[in-house]
Amino acid sequence: MDELAILRTFAACTTILAAAMVAANVSARITVAGFSIFIVASTAWMSDGWFESKSSLVIQNVILLLINILGVCRWLPRAEKEAGASGANPATTSLRRDHAAPARKR
Repeated sequence: MDELAILRTFAACTTILAAAMVAANVSARITVAGFSIFIVASTAWMSDGWFESKSSLVIQNVILLLINILGVCRWLPRAEKEAGASGANPATTSLRRDHAAPARKR
C-alpha cells in the first residue's frame, strides 16, 4: 500500500468516526471530541488534495476545517459545564464521579 492510500484510509476512517461521534450526541464532551477528530480528518484530506493537486478537495476541507473549529468553540463551554456539573475535572477525560452528590432518599 502506498503512502497516499494510507493517508486516504486514515482520512476516511477518522471522518467516519467523527461523524458517528457528533451524530450520536451522547454528551457535549463526546461531541467536542468528534469535532476535534473532524479537524484531524480535514487536515488529512487537505494533505491528500495538496499532494494530488486537487484544489477543490483542499478548498472544501479548508471550509470544513473552519466549520469544525467553530463546532469545538461552540461545544467546548457546554462540555466544561457538563464536566463541572458531574463533579469531574474538565481538564481530564476521566468519567469517574468521585465528587458527585449522594443520591437522595425518598
